[in-house]
Amino acid sequence: MATNGQGPAPVPASLRSPLRIRVGIAALALFGIVGLVVAALVGSGDDDSDRAVTAGPAVDRVIPSPGDEVLQQQRVAVVLDARYRLSSLVILPSENATGGVDVTSDVEHTEGLNRFEFAPGEGRLIEALSPDTNCVIARFVLIARPEESDTVRWCFDVS
Repeated sequence: MATNGQGPAPVPASLRSPLRIRVGIAALALFGIVGLVVAALVGSGDDDSDRAVTAGPAVDRVIPSPGDEVLQQQRVAVVLDARYRLSSLVILPSENATGGVDVTSDVEHTEGLNRFEFAPGEGRLIEALSPDTNCVIARFVLIARPEESDTVRWCFDVS
């Protein structure tokens, strides 16, 4: 700001208009909202494996999430809608494996959450998850119509 000894230069009346100030604030707010929406859309990503897991109405959540990197003692779980029950849970030691370990007999069921969970450990069907990529196949049935079954498959990395 240049001064000529008389203090700051006066602001022209055209810039002091309350209407212009309001319009400027509204424009800034609009740009801020648009920026947040764009950031949310860009940040959501397009992970097809996650979408495949949650696409059906039966599956509320899988643990670990597709693509996660976990430790060898990580619990593996599927949370189903209350109308479904788990019929089998198979853990595969790699993405390309054709046979896995059916751990259904070692699965713990948390009724209120309808969570079906397997924890590797000593004396269990799997003592530790295999290093690198592991996949899980969960088969489940609609309780009202047990002849109707479906599956969900997801993979994650083990370090």
